[in-house]
Amino acid sequence: MNSPSQEKTDLPEILRKTIALAEKWQNRANTLRTKDELKQQQMMRRLLNHPSDKTVVMHLVDQSFRSGNPRRAVDQFRYLLEHHGIPRFFPQVEQWLLKIFLRFGNILPQISHSQILRKIRADTRRTILPEEPEILKAHLNKRQVGGVQVNLNHLGEAVLGDGEALNRLKHYGESLRNPDIHTISIKISNIVAQLHPLGFENELDLICERLSELYRNASENPVLHSDGTRRAKFVNLDMESYHDLDLTMAAFMRTLDQAEFKNLQAGIVLQAYLPDSFLRQQELVKWAKKRVKNAGSPVKMRLVKGANLVMEAVEAEIFGWPLTVFESKIETDANFKRMLEFGLQPENIAAVHFGLASHNLFDLAYTHVLAEERGITEGLVFEMLEGMADHVRRTLQEEKRKAKTKETNLLLYTPVTSQDQFISAIAYLVRRLDENTSPDNFLRHSFDIRVGSSEWKFLENQFLEAWQLKDKISSEPRRQQNRDKEVFPENLGTFADSIFRNEADTDWVLPGNRKWADKIRKKWQPTANTKVKKIPLYIENSEVKSKRKQQLFFDPSQPAADVPAVYSVALATKTDVKKAVKIAKDDPEQWRHTTLSERHELLSGAALNMRKRRGDLIGAAASVCGKTFYESDPEISEAIDFIEYYPHSLRLIEQHTSLKLSPLGVVLVIPPWNFPIAIPTGGVAAALACGNTVLFKPSPLAFPLGAEIAKCFWDAGIPREALQLVYCENGEPIQTLSGHPDVDAIIFTGGTQTALKLLEKRPDAELSAETGGKNATIVTAMADRDQAVEHVLHSAFSHSGQKCSATSLLVLEKEVYEDETFRKQLLDAIQTLKVGSVWNFSNKMGPLIREPLENLRRGLETLEDGESWALQPKCDERNLKLWHPAVKWGVKRGSFSHQTEFFGPLLSVMKAESLDDAIEIVNDTNYGLTSGLESLDPREQKIWSEKIKAGNLYINRVTTGAIVLRQSFGGMGLSAIGAGIKAGSPNYAVQFCRIEESKPYGDSPTQGPLREESPLLYLARNWQTQLSRNEHAEIWSELHKTIQAIYSCLFQYESEFSGEQDFFRFRGQDNLFRYLPLGKVTVRLHPDDELFETLIRIAAARIAKCKVEVSFPPNLENTVTEFLGTTEGKRLCDSVEIRSETDKELCGRLTEIDRIRYAHPDRVPLEIHQATAKLGKHISRHIPLAEGRIEMLRYLQEQSLSIDYHRYGNLGEREF
Repeated sequence: MNSPSQEKTDLPEILRKTIALAEKWQNRANTLRTKDELKQQQMMRRLLNHPSDKTVVMHLVDQSFRSGNPRRAVDQFRYLLEHHGIPRFFPQVEQWLLKIFLRFGNILPQISHSQILRKIRADTRRTILPEEPEILKAHLNKRQVGGVQVNLNHLGEAVLGDGEALNRLKHYGESLRNPDIHTISIKISNIVAQLHPLGFENELDLICERLSELYRNASENPVLHSDGTRRAKFVNLDMESYHDLDLTMAAFMRTLDQAEFKNLQAGIVLQAYLPDSFLRQQELVKWAKKRVKNAGSPVKMRLVKGANLVMEAVEAEIFGWPLTVFESKIETDANFKRMLEFGLQPENIAAVHFGLASHNLFDLAYTHVLAEERGITEGLVFEMLEGMADHVRRTLQEEKRKAKTKETNLLLYTPVTSQDQFISAIAYLVRRLDENTSPDNFLRHSFDIRVGSSEWKFLENQFLEAWQLKDKISSEPRRQQNRDKEVFPENLGTFADSIFRNEADTDWVLPGNRKWADKIRKKWQPTANTKVKKIPLYIENSEVKSKRKQQLFFDPSQPAADVPAVYSVALATKTDVKKAVKIAKDDPEQWRHTTLSERHELLSGAALNMRKRRGDLIGAAASVCGKTFYESDPEISEAIDFIEYYPHSLRLIEQHTSLKLSPLGVVLVIPPWNFPIAIPTGGVAAALACGNTVLFKPSPLAFPLGAEIAKCFWDAGIPREALQLVYCENGEPIQTLSGHPDVDAIIFTGGTQTALKLLEKRPDAELSAETGGKNATIVTAMADRDQAVEHVLHSAFSHSGQKCSATSLLVLEKEVYEDETFRKQLLDAIQTLKVGSVWNFSNKMGPLIREPLENLRRGLETLEDGESWALQPKCDERNLKLWHPAVKWGVKRGSFSHQTEFFGPLLSVMKAESLDDAIEIVNDTNYGLTSGLESLDPREQKIWSEKIKAGNLYINRVTTGAIVLRQSFGGMGLSAIGAGIKAGSPNYAVQFCRIEESKPYGDSPTQGPLREESPLLYLARNWQTQLSRNEHAEIWSELHKTIQAIYSCLFQYESEFSGEQDFFRFRGQDNLFRYLPLGKVTVRLHPDDELFETLIRIAAARIAKCKVEVSFPPNLENTVTEFLGTTEGKRLCDSVEIRSETDKELCGRLTEIDRIRYAHPDRVPLEIHQATAKLGKHISRHIPLAEGRIEMLRYLQEQSLSIDYHRYGNLGEREF
């Protein structure tokens, strides 16, 4: 064959017959259309001419049912119509009615709401049948009389907990006992909740147990067929996402391998858009042939092209994994034909009966012709969707009647749902809408299509092209990741190619990775015979031989009495600490004199070591910190990202500015225990990238992880003197370390009070502290409540609630709070979480790292006024670190549970009267780390994202799992002490550098064309004109530098700081990075301040849109104050408050100030240092720069906003 479009006479005989039959069927189908179908098809044709209308319809269907309050629902419906416009494909009468509704619908919302619901249900009744018994019975009888089988698919609320899974199992059983129902479709995720691929074998056992129950029901309630025989009812196992492929296949075959089901016929679905489906089909046929050979019944395979493509695409982009499906429709069609040809081989169909699911007449005709040629008369069924292309279905029925076959060879896949569960059908409707309008889909072109038309030719050529390709496409799985056999190129990462990419997590769905996990478990799980690993103390690059106090570490998953210690760590004394600081200060290996390029290359090696040692890091985190493999694996990816990104970010700043970066000196890194790999690595990598010598003091609860991390750096060639590992307990040694005057900067992650103590002890040190958070998720009446439950479950209880970003408060709008269905679903999901040893891969929650401390214990053991236990706290009798999740309901505003960070598996639920009330409740905690919103209403999303005070915001997704640069991490308020620059952001590493202008007089800053006029731009131009006339000769250089700096700050504000940036632009998810003005900034003057240092601080703060005040000591009179008193100075200080006050007076009003800006660290009085330290206020004391890219950072705070905007993979208006 030369090309798909060649003359039909050149085609093989089977293709000529296929095309002729397809033409015949299409011509006949066109004559069988009813008036209603013609109207429907004309409307779909109009929709294709107005593709954006699809988005409007999707939003209307998706959002109109969310709130049970008629007024709220009607308001949302009206908003969508006003915002998007009335869909133009609607008939004129309906458009006219909607215009009336827009004008008067809010007058009687109860009536309007019921009319909307009735209309949407009526319009979708062709494709989703009502499950009410009498209506369903009538429809089933009608189909049976017409000789059409019906395969019922029960749509219902998402199965997030075991209670709902058992309800669904019961419902399936009732259907199988209903004499009118002969075939049902089920999914494994509907009978077993919260499937986790690492727990494959345990999950498989439970699936098989429940599948067996259904198969028994099918066997015990046989159907009487027309030939007088009784046969078991048919259960079809649907395939879902790639995530469940292995489990579904294994469950199907293992269950049917049981002797009691030897003679039971059952079915399974395979999806042609997965390349590996062909291999799975071969596996299935081989198994079935053996079954039939042993006198067992055949099984059935339903072949579909696949309906989850858009979600597979979203997942692949977000996780950084290869797309599981074929990238083109032609490849999918080719695999479809290859699989049907294999399935229709006589010896194969005898063991595996074949259901061809398609509306494509070319595929249907090809299957018919192929079956005839091969003499296949039994075991083949054509399958279609209820309500789709009914005229084609009637044509095939006619063909069957003409053939006078006894076997019913036409089946309709029929979704059903009850009226009160209709909201659960939305995902199905969205998928069908996508299918009907996809450019390459047959259904899109089938509306009023004519044989011989250009559309017909397009579909014919598409069919022929796929047929040509069927024997050439690969059947290898697209995802090949295998951690056990991974080989990494040496030139991998940002040093090699200057491109930053997030490291991909492990895909536990893949069998090779599950085997790798098992090897890690065998190596690292402590037993009675485990030998303790000793970690010595190193000072001056040599092991300390003299005796030191030892700290033992035990596996938190097991009672300490059951197994010996895992690690023994030698602890540093006060003298050891002093020696370590002196080495860091002296820098004997001259680390501070290395170039950024040299450091980048060495750090690249450290990242490579982490990739290679991923398994050991997972094992160590499990055995020391009780962290599940699910949780520690992404942490290692994050650690690699930190190492790769920080030197890369410094290189970008050097490339795009003329600044000179040099090390600060000695940096102390004090990380937490809850992220014992990523956070320590991030701090160490940032400090080292800048050329600093580092003192790394891991958490006392996670010392051994610190050793594993340090080895990755040391083995890459980073000197031990440049990175010293210091193990010391809380007490005198750590006080000596953190309070040492030779420590120039401290990177701390931990409790807010600890950070404040560090600041009080060393107020002159640069402290970057990420502290606590009382994180909340708000759920409004406009939320997808199924989705909200799923997100809250993960956000609140991942790592047993011990994440700093974990949702601790659940604030429900009144309607949701009083929704018993929501409450039941939430508690069911939480109760279903499997809790126990991390070595049992079925467990999603492991132990706490230690027994609950005071605040958590009080939270778990006491109730305040109005509170009740929705889920009672429960602790394991033998292991006091193992706690099941608890839910406290009815928490009051201002209570202990409202205001206190717990750091454990405890969720506090509060009621809010409205979204605004909910926002106030959240902001009242004074923390501001992470916050989440569940709402589909764009108006609510906008209000929330503008008013909520938190560093990391999440909309319609989980609130944990921040990824480097994608969702740079760090908070506001009590959740950040220091400059508040977010970890993983473009600006994080540079704060640990000394920054100097490389050229004098401000000639070096980056500038560019400005889009907007502003008073400060006008002022700078005016000053420039004055200088050109030789005015201000005595301050010419200072004013010239200020002018250049203002231009730079304005340019950088426009290009870098004023808008939202998305560094990745993923399908279905926005990750926005933005800067907010700090609030009130006090520019404090000192007698030694130069004019430029003063003017640019005032100008930059104004450019950042801060509320600016200038504060100076009484009686200060110099060149600076003199200029500020001139006309030009007053123009600069327009809307700026000027205050004369003593240091003591300034200290007395610090609570009203967000940041103080000094011009030099040596000019900050001790009194100011001490006063700000007590309040956790940050003093920005860097020397002012003319380079706006850096200077503007002193007046802004960073915020990350991550939004999952897709709906079931559909991108809405983003598709256009």
